[in-house]
Amino acid sequence: MRVGLVGGVESSRILLEKLVEHSFHIVRVYAYAPRKIELTSGYVDLSEYCETQGVAYRKFQKINDHADGITEDKLDVLFVVGLSQMVSPEITEAPSLGCVGFHPTALPRGRGRAPLGWLTAKQEDGAATFFEISEMADAGGIFVQEPFSVSEDDNAKTVYDKLLVAMKTALDRWLPQLKTGQWKPVVQDEAAATEYGIRKPEDGLIGWERPANQIYRLIQAAANPHPGAFTFFGLDRLIVLAARRELELPITGIPGRVLKVRGEELLLQTGNGLLWLTEYVGNSKKIRVGDRLGYLPELEIYNMKREISDLRKMIEAHHD
Repeated sequence: MRVGLVGGVESSRILLEKLVEHSFHIVRVYAYAPRKIELTSGYVDLSEYCETQGVAYRKFQKINDHADGITEDKLDVLFVVGLSQMVSPEITEAPSLGCVGFHPTALPRGRGRAPLGWLTAKQEDGAATFFEISEMADAGGIFVQEPFSVSEDDNAKTVYDKLLVAMKTALDRWLPQLKTGQWKPVVQDEAAATEYGIRKPEDGLIGWERPANQIYRLIQAAANPHPGAFTFFGLDRLIVLAARRELELPITGIPGRVLKVRGEELLLQTGNGLLWLTEYVGNSKKIRVGDRLGYLPELEIYNMKREISDLRKMIEAHHD
């Protein structure tokens, strides 16, 4: 069986290693080579592993520019794993059997964007799912699905680690069947389908009026490899990397107020419950008990209007 692989992250590397381990004929690997590596979360250079294993590879920035080459490879199966680019029909229709994609949710639940962030934020169990790529995103028939649990203390990194373990298990179950030529994707139940929407860095803004459990889940979901949840202290931006719930101290305060400082940890009142900020980045040396994180819109608007009024008076006085 002639197979190819397109990818450029850790899950792509694991798949490549499993294809080698199960002695597949890997015709070529298309290794993603981004212009700016620092902007590609979880990037892995697959060409390094290919060289150690003697596997042919070709680097790319836009996979659709290589449609002719993929067609010429005369593949039976093409794996597209760990790539955020839309793949053209010319590529997906090139292999004789079809194209295989990968998704970290229990499809048909959780189709769409930012699945790891959503699984963590909603504390929903996931699954390493390999499926046939079709015209509709994440909607093709399923080859194998290995579930994993998401607990209250999981963050985006630990969920990702669980996913990779489940992925290895799924591949060890399924690849021996594929190697014999079995191609039996199970059609997804559209009635059970759900979809996740896109998440962006600005969605990590902490609203201190929200309950502590919601803020905690947001912080966990925005953790590494994501850019982190954030709040403000004056003109400084604090990136919150980790937190923990406080369930015992009998303290009540105003949402956003710092109630206690213990070393580098800050105890915050939320809209319902208390939260310790245990790891954060930013100029927080001046934060004291009684300070408030975040902005109060009406107060900020009032202060800005006062400053604008004072500036106008200064300008008018200067012209006089």
